[in-house]
Amino acid sequence: MRMTVAAIAVAGLAVSTAACAGDESDLDGEGGGGGGTINMQIGEVRSLIPGGSGESEGYRIIKNVYDGLIYYDRESGEPVNLAAEDISSPDNQVWTIKIKDGLTFQNGEPVDADAFIRSWDRTALASNALPLNYFFATFEGYAEMNPDPLPEDQWADPEVPEYAPIDVTHLSGVTAVDDLTIEVKLSAPFIGFPTMLGYEAFLPVAEACLADTEACEKKPIGNGPFMFEGEYDIESGGTAVRWEDYAGDMPAKIDGVNWKVYVGGDDCWADFLTGDIDVCRPTAADYENAMNDPDLESRHIQEDDPSILMLSFPLYDPKFQNVDLRRAISMAIDREGVANVVGPERFYPLDSFVPSSILGGGLGTCGEYCTYDPEAAAELLASAGGWPEGEKLKIWVNDANDNVDIFRAIGDSISQSLGIEYELVPMEWTDYLTTREGHGLDGPFRNGWSPDYNLNENYLEPIYGGGPTVNDMGWENADYDAKIAEAGSAATLDEAVALYGEAEQILADDMPSVPVFGEKFNYFYTDRLENVYVHGIYSGPGGDCELREVTIVG
Repeated sequence: MRMTVAAIAVAGLAVSTAACAGDESDLDGEGGGGGGTINMQIGEVRSLIPGGSGESEGYRIIKNVYDGLIYYDRESGEPVNLAAEDISSPDNQVWTIKIKDGLTFQNGEPVDADAFIRSWDRTALASNALPLNYFFATFEGYAEMNPDPLPEDQWADPEVPEYAPIDVTHLSGVTAVDDLTIEVKLSAPFIGFPTMLGYEAFLPVAEACLADTEACEKKPIGNGPFMFEGEYDIESGGTAVRWEDYAGDMPAKIDGVNWKVYVGGDDCWADFLTGDIDVCRPTAADYENAMNDPDLESRHIQEDDPSILMLSFPLYDPKFQNVDLRRAISMAIDREGVANVVGPERFYPLDSFVPSSILGGGLGTCGEYCTYDPEAAAELLASAGGWPEGEKLKIWVNDANDNVDIFRAIGDSISQSLGIEYELVPMEWTDYLTTREGHGLDGPFRNGWSPDYNLNENYLEPIYGGGPTVNDMGWENADYDAKIAEAGSAATLDEAVALYGEAEQILADDMPSVPVFGEKFNYFYTDRLENVYVHGIYSGPGGDCELREVTIVG
């Protein structure tokens, strides 16, 4: 069977496509047929080189500075060729990727087979300790580039694994057939492979970038419609301008975008009201006033967001080994009550690990254990041996205002239902990520997921796969791993989706995480903008829009 990207049209992403026109005025005097610079909020960025971010904030910039092999259609979620000319396979295990001719990086280097291969090799090499390393686990040659780390007492940083020198630095399953053709051999068939290729892990990297990664982190060398002329500062932000020599299929219409950083509990709403930020989501404290402001009503985007919010458990901590304890905590959460506290219509109670807007999602696998029932929760807690007397339940969260408010309400519900005293422990974002990934948390923790691509597998294997040393929960289940492998080897996408659904049920039975909310976009934008679209796969939190499509009223 010959598989192409077009044949893997993953329908089912329920994202609104309505564009919203602004007032026929230009507050900053910028215009000229959609040009001008827009001002966007952003959180702290971990990296601006593909493979090094793996979080929403860095990816929001990376996806506009870089072009990948494919881009996900905003309306359907279907992967559409961007830098790729064709992606095909006779058996779903050996894939041939043809790259369009004539594409370059912003420094003039060619976007060719080597540009992708050097990027993938960098991310796949264990000693580089990049967060998206696991995306290459299905490639032939990955194991040779990822041996066991040295004993922990030999690590300079206790949260960063170190390795003996690794001789193999190239994925043996990846070959440049010619300048514009890549052959990828997977360790097993995976019919969903093309759907992955629009994500950050698979973007190309310029040779000059890897020659000086420190400089490239500040001023990326991309191949997308926006480029940095100056440096990006992780504390204050930066400005990217439209790249006039862009030869791809999705050029920018505006002159540039300025990203302003909000960290440490700060948010963009006050700056939005003064017109200094163009797109913003009100936090819980501002939500009611925003929803009742008649001046904002026509500039409000509200639609289902495929992002989900979870409370995950540190299974590496003996206190959380009993599944009945985890189920008790889930049933102790009054999801509807919490949503009413932090803003109705911002969230909806979630009873699945994959939302219904994603292909294969909405199965209701959490069932009764995601239903508020304090009495049943208390019985489950008792069957698990109770909670240690006099010990507080620590709930860990990154320190954005919204997260603190939401998880305080969640903690209140758990405490009221089970009589357990809790402590909310906020952390700065990048420290939180590092500590969470390094298994350094001693209580349930905030977890969230936004889709990399429109397939239920994306909410399963990247979050819960890889074994106890890889995923954030420290979870493993042999039956789950076997079902994921079976799904990846399915002959058709429909069969794969159904098998991934069976894997989700195994996950739900073990409950290393608790689904809490599916989210809704509630973004507002200033009246200087037109063509404001939200992309269900690419949109970041806090207020975002498709920068390749937005225009400024002129």
